Amino acid sequence: MSKFEEMRTSVTEAQYLVEALQELGYQPVVDWNGQTLLGYGGAVWREKAQIVIPSAQLKGSLADIGFVRDASGVYQAVIDDMDRNHHGLGVAWLGRVTQTYKEKQTMAVARAKGYVFKGREVINTPTGQKVQLRFAVR
Repeated sequence: MSKFEEMRTSVTEAQYLVEALQELGYQPVVDWNGQTLLGYGGAVWREKAQIVIPSAQLKGSLADIGFVRDASGVYQAVIDDMDRNHHGLGVAWLGRVTQTYKEKQTMAVARAKGYVFKGREVINTPTGQKVQLRFAVR
């Protein structure tokens, strides 16, 4: 039987998380009162998630994915273990979400400080790909 498991993130701002998920092709449901996560075989997560990607949006997925804000203000991803292990919704997927989140957050901070976006470059390094955002002063 499958079960939901929590995966740690560094995500703290809902706005940029929602924007990142939208950029990755999802239409997350945002419910500040929380929404129950539904899983395979009737599995239910013990807490309610504030940001949810319904399973219907996750090709081949058995369960919803949720983001639950913990007591320290960090959103934790709640993913069914079978989806994580067999449907590509594990560490690499969460890494793409986090990378996109950080780009959205960085762009907003740079705009607020008056910087002008000049481009995005993906660089291959010995430890993997690295994204560089380029800005200029007005």
